[in-house]
Amino acid sequence: MNLNKLNLIGISMMLFAVLLLFTNFIDNIVLTITYPFLEGSSEGKSVILFMVMGSLLLFYPLFGKGGAVEKLFSLKFDGQKYLKLAIITVFITYLFIVLLEIWIRINFNVSLFTILVSFNQNASSTSIVHSHVLKSILGYFISTTGINVPSHINTGSSLAQYVTPVAFIAIFAFPLVYIAGLISFNERRDIYKFILAFAVTTSLISMLDGGLFSAPALVGLSGLLGIYAIKNPFSPRDLINPSIVIIILIIIRVSIGLIGSNTDYHEITIVNPSENINITSYEVLSVEKDANRMIVKVPGDLNDKELLLKLIDDLKGKCDGFFISWNILSWNPI
Repeated sequence: MNLNKLNLIGISMMLFAVLLLFTNFIDNIVLTITYPFLEGSSEGKSVILFMVMGSLLLFYPLFGKGGAVEKLFSLKFDGQKYLKLAIITVFITYLFIVLLEIWIRINFNVSLFTILVSFNQNASSTSIVHSHVLKSILGYFISTTGINVPSHINTGSSLAQYVTPVAFIAIFAFPLVYIAGLISFNERRDIYKFILAFAVTTSLISMLDGGLFSAPALVGLSGLLGIYAIKNPFSPRDLINPSIVIIILIIIRVSIGLIGSNTDYHEITIVNPSENINITSYEVLSVEKDANRMIVKVPGDLNDKELLLKLIDDLKGKCDGFFISWNILSWNPI
């Protein structure tokens, strides 16, 4: 096919993703630039961003008017219809992720407002407001196929043991959103195609890592809903409804953080603890034990981030994992 300027940008982005994956001299710069909308602690999300967005910009002509797919199957694609399909699929996936997070906590009889940290080689965390449950499914496939991933990139595979097998069905949402996103480029201006490529990619990233209330989700939905709402000729009024949806999601996210905060104490529920757990380094308010759990309460004024990291160090190898309540007033760890 004849390459246009968006195709060339796409190729450049994909090459940059490869460079980012196999080198480390620009990692810190890229992380600093992408963190506000990706919330990435390693270059993994940045690699996905440039590779997926680049591929969308490269391959979209195949699904466009006169493209190879249209000619091969004698199909005519309605870009707006498939953008709607992508948006619906993304929202359903987000809701499914929230339900999985709720199901895990009901299964362990703990508060919904807790962070789960799971141990299996590497520690992985997840919560309702920043979920890694679908990331764990991809991590499980990566670990079983023996694909080599840099050790500092957490695939979340240790969480797979807590995710119901039904969750594996959700993996089909990723190719559906990707393909619907490609088709949605049809009959749009180049600037809208570029925005869609970015929005589809950040939405896919948030489905994998973050969920409905994460920064990539809010950024992705802003782009998807915005482009869907835009009419010809453009008017700023077109963006009122998408803006309302994003504002509502931000309000819900902040409300969950505040409502779920426990300022009196941190409750730590240790799953399948060993006999040699040492909790003397904390000021312990109470300890309860049952058949397969240990519930420890420590003062709520302890810094959430410091406590969480210290618990990971102290409990790794001594239990299957633990749940911990949060206090948004000391630090928002989600």
